[in-house]
Amino acid sequence: MRSVRRLGLGLVVAAAAELAISAFPLSSAPRQTDRASLVKAAVPVDFAAPYAPTSFAFLNEAVGQASIVELGESIHVTAEFPRARLRLVQYLHEALGFDVLALEGSLTQAWLAQEHLYRSQEPVERKVERAQQLAWFKLWNTVEMRQLMAYVEASRGTATPLYLTSFDVQTGASAEFGMQPSVLEALADALEAFGTAPDYPHITKSELSARLAAVVQCPIGSSAGLGAAKQPALDAIDALQRWIDHIAPAVTHARPAAHLATLRLIPDNLRDHVTLCEHASTWQRTRDELNAENALVLRDQASATHKIILWAHHSHVSYNSIGDTTPSMGQHIRERVGRSVYTIGLFGGGGRFLDVAPLSVHHLPSLNKVGVERLLASVGEPSYFINLSALPMDDALARWLVPQRSRMEGRWTRSTVLARDFDGAIYLQSVSPGTGMVADGPMLVLRVFGFFVDHVAGVAIVLITWAILLSIRLFRRVSRRAGREDGSRAEIGRPL
Repeated sequence: MRSVRRLGLGLVVAAAAELAISAFPLSSAPRQTDRASLVKAAVPVDFAAPYAPTSFAFLNEAVGQASIVELGESIHVTAEFPRARLRLVQYLHEALGFDVLALEGSLTQAWLAQEHLYRSQEPVERKVERAQQLAWFKLWNTVEMRQLMAYVEASRGTATPLYLTSFDVQTGASAEFGMQPSVLEALADALEAFGTAPDYPHITKSELSARLAAVVQCPIGSSAGLGAAKQPALDAIDALQRWIDHIAPAVTHARPAAHLATLRLIPDNLRDHVTLCEHASTWQRTRDELNAENALVLRDQASATHKIILWAHHSHVSYNSIGDTTPSMGQHIRERVGRSVYTIGLFGGGGRFLDVAPLSVHHLPSLNKVGVERLLASVGEPSYFINLSALPMDDALARWLVPQRSRMEGRWTRSTVLARDFDGAIYLQSVSPGTGMVADGPMLVLRVFGFFVDHVAGVAIVLITWAILLSIRLFRRVSRRAGREDGSRAEIGRPL
């Protein structure tokens, strides 16, 4: 009974420690003047409501004449962020003429996904699900992201379809291919449907894949580069270029102009991947430099209206105004085109999310830990848009003009100057894990694991308390046994 009481005391101490940690602020409360400016500028938006163009007319003034709109996310696997951005994509596409949507991944697998949408005779749901697996990372294979792919597919039946592609150079980085050479075999099969390679049989499909396998599989962080595999890879890319040039008339006859334009970019995209492999020790720096260039090429060569939407994490699209992190794609684009790029960040107030490192379900840390989200939450609206570019810029102490911590995949943070790293912001009061990526049974396990990670201090206190109590109990048991043994020996040695 005494042990139970002591363990109960440990639980109370653990709970108190958790409350103390949660209550300890790592950010300051917003000034009333800042809150008043935000309230005045905020445009409430119900992203869960059926789409109504009038609800998003605020984008007309905010985006203005920008030809590139970047849509960020502070957390990858949520249900709400993709739904909110889908509404933005829909308005940008239908009302403002943006006709190309480019995500992280790689140009090659995005082209294969779009080709699958053109070619497949499967039911729409199955076709869309398959395209999603071909195009995107495993973490974007959720039900909510599938709605984005479904919108792309549905737009094919309109006069102005939205074309799906990628600005990224990580060939094969999708749920289907997992950075394996099978992506090259799939590409060769798709090209062969339009005509055989002019170099065949000098370079077969299997040889093409074999020569480029080292590129697809080069490790992040390696300083070795491709070595002897580099030149054969470049020769294979040249052969691929000739093959694409050879079948271009057939592709032109069967597919939209954007599809041929992005197909013609695949060899250069693979050469970019070769460059990335040669600079693998600076992976993200090199990747974002190349991705920025690719985004501009897509705007100029794939888009009929020269207007594109980029979809990526904040680490790629923010402007890195402080300069304390790796130069981002958004930073490079802003330096190249100035106000022709407009970047919208998405921020969550509370709720849960599905973390990918380690795979687990977590509560978002309390708002007092992050200054940017705490500032945005002060508006008091459950969800809204704000054009940060239109906020007052004459007060250097305004919270949107000073560095504050902002969420970076939920449990981590990064320093952000809200109105200098983004042009606009979407705030959602609560988020939840994206669905469909993990089955219900494993998801329950991830929730339990996430509970222990979220409450690591309390769990540590309980375990330490339990270990101490167990040690005391064992010590007493050993002491009593030793006392009995001493008594027995004394009894044996007593004179008769």
